Amino acid sequence: MSGRAEILCIGNPVVDVFSEVAADFPAQWELSAPVQHIPYDNVIEILSTLLEPVAVSGGGAANVAKIASLLGVSTAFVGAVGTDRNGGADHYARWFKENLKTAGVNPLLSRGTLPTGLCLLLKQPQGDPVVAACPSAALELTPEDIPADRIREARVVVIDGHILGRDALVQRILDASEESGTVVALDVGSVSQAAAHAGEIARYCRKYPLILFMNEEEAEAYYRVLDLGGGEAPESADLKPGRDIHHLSDFFRKNTVGDFYPIIVIKRGNRGALVFAGGVMHRAETLAITPKDVTGAGDAFCAAFLAAWLQNKPLYHCAVLGNKTAAEVLNVPGTQIDRKKLAALAKLLGK
Repeated sequence: MSGRAEILCIGNPVVDVFSEVAADFPAQWELSAPVQHIPYDNVIEILSTLLEPVAVSGGGAANVAKIASLLGVSTAFVGAVGTDRNGGADHYARWFKENLKTAGVNPLLSRGTLPTGLCLLLKQPQGDPVVAACPSAALELTPEDIPADRIREARVVVIDGHILGRDALVQRILDASEESGTVVALDVGSVSQAAAHAGEIARYCRKYPLILFMNEEEAEAYYRVLDLGGGEAPESADLKPGRDIHHLSDFFRKNTVGDFYPIIVIKRGNRGALVFAGGVMHRAETLAITPKDVTGAGDAFCAAFLAAWLQNKPLYHCAVLGNKTAAEVLNVPGTQIDRKKLAALAKLLGK
């Protein structure tokens, strides 16, 4: 796996652990928010009590690398994993690496001093899963760990939005990409990231050849900061999926007029996707389904969109393949998608 990667993904490697729990389980561990970061020792303690947990290599950029690889695109992943007490790669680092290699991804992993990051996704009988995470060693990735030669070889560099705010690291990636003429794809990752970093994301859109991915709530938060002047992340309850989005359409059309970049993609779940480029909006509908788990679906969309884009497919068709691939991920925990289904989708790319 030492060959050139068409897509180089950079982000926070974590091991996602899925488990069904009783309705009162989160309260027993004082997990009151839908998503919260907790100390690593607490994650391990909770993990030890789970029945039949299912582990999947995770983190947005790693998910993109896996799905794109299974669609027939050569990929590599850059991130920092953990070290054990003897100075070697810890158990989860070794497992993460092997999981990527099994999917055909070239793992370019540096090692931090902390343990490999973990994320618990606890599914209750009713409602959305409760997420308890500790990125741990993932936060130890440094600018010096970014391989400029790999960026030069790649056609697209994918940046996980969760590394926004680590300015030296992000700038290193952008500078190396600019020097190489490599396109950058950025998946914002969360409403809070979209709001907190809206200004710098807009600057990246103006300066670099960028494909920007957001879901509908993230796009609304981004719009509120830039167009309405709101400086803080809105409450998630204020961001209603499926609401009238004409204001967003007008905003993103105006922000893509004149140049081929940025390409801005809004993922809308059961309502499909919108793609803005050159001041034009492309709409790709999809069939509504009842998901078993939504984790990784947005990452799968990004992977398939980029795989199609690298094949010079029209933007509408890129979004259609993104929708189809995301729908497959909705039926499994994380990105444990059936390889046969991905092989069938890869045929749409001529792979």
